Amino acid sequence: MRIILITGKGGVGKTSIAAATALRCADLGYKTKVYSTDAAHSLADSFNKEIGCNETLIKKNLAAQEIDVNEEIKKNWGPIQGFIQQFLKYRGMENLIAEEMAVFPGMEEVFSLLELKERYVQEDFDVVIIDCAPTGDTLRLLACPDIAKWYMEKVFNIERSVFKAVRPLAQHFVDMPLPTDDVFESIKGLYKNFIGIKEVLTDREMSSIRLVMNPEKMVIKESQRAYTFLHLFGYSVDAVIANRILPEEIKDPYYHKWKEIQSKYLKEIEDSFYPLPILLGKLWDQEVIGMKLLSQMAEDIYGDKDPTSVFYKEKPLEIIGSDGNYDVYFKLPFASKEDLNIWVHGNELTIKFLNFKRNILLPRALSSLKLKKAEFIGDTLKVSFGGDDHGRKV
Repeated sequence: MRIILITGKGGVGKTSIAAATALRCADLGYKTKVYSTDAAHSLADSFNKEIGCNETLIKKNLAAQEIDVNEEIKKNWGPIQGFIQQFLKYRGMENLIAEEMAVFPGMEEVFSLLELKERYVQEDFDVVIIDCAPTGDTLRLLACPDIAKWYMEKVFNIERSVFKAVRPLAQHFVDMPLPTDDVFESIKGLYKNFIGIKEVLTDREMSSIRLVMNPEKMVIKESQRAYTFLHLFGYSVDAVIANRILPEEIKDPYYHKWKEIQSKYLKEIEDSFYPLPILLGKLWDQEVIGMKLLSQMAEDIYGDKDPTSVFYKEKPLEIIGSDGNYDVYFKLPFASKEDLNIWVHGNELTIKFLNFKRNILLPRALSSLKLKKAEFIGDTLKVSFGGDDHGRKV
């Protein structure tokens, strides 16, 4: 089974690209499913077809689904939600507000993603395309398994033991609702599902993420942050899709400046995301809606490439930390230390090699540390951080 997640800043065209990618996969003969983890579903608009909360056949080999998040929440969150509601009502909150507050922000996306595990277990599709929520929501979503793991290892067993011991006595003295064994079992089951998702999504042979962006400064910066974050949590990005590029046939002088700006930012995209392949999608002269235009969009982006291919498998970026020190590893074939300049400015690490410059937005844990040294290990550049203040050029 092949799993491809399409994500990017809101408004860059990721839903259209997800739909076009799914359509191309189906046309190549793969049994394909596409669905959205975005609470504001728009797949139906993209295909210009009714898509319900159940699996909907779009055409031969292609199914789509806009998941009913309320049903997923009930199935995966029910006992926990019930306890939180009871507790909030005990604290004086009105019933309706307590019911709303018992569903935390972002849970719609989390439970939508649990559908992916079912598809993996049942093995009823060759390809699953996921139209993700905008980048910020997607990053929180993909961090959930690691957060859950920390909670289960550090807190959960202690909490469960304490409540099991004090519940019989406490119930005689307080009328406050206490979590039951059903609540703890639901948390445990949810954790197992999260870990299962992480195992599937970090399998580089099976799963990869494609970052969609427009050649604009703010969009590129957000995508850089996402790129660093995804590698930090072990997820694989196999391609970047630069979308809405002004095509050559536009000769109107009004767009001349825009073409220059896009050319500049396309170079920045290539430098920042090297060695990932950069796929290009043009700016269309109309909304890309319906099967015909989506098929043309897929042709424009992928050409003769098979979208199910893993376009890049290696880890171009890896961060390893221990005792307050961190090492960042970059694949830089054909480079040597004599040709490199490396410096940190704010939360941005810049690597300059001849005419090539790469900017990496650092995680918070690294951005406050000193840049200690840089060295080559084979074709990999190792950059070391430690201490508590910014370093200068190395």
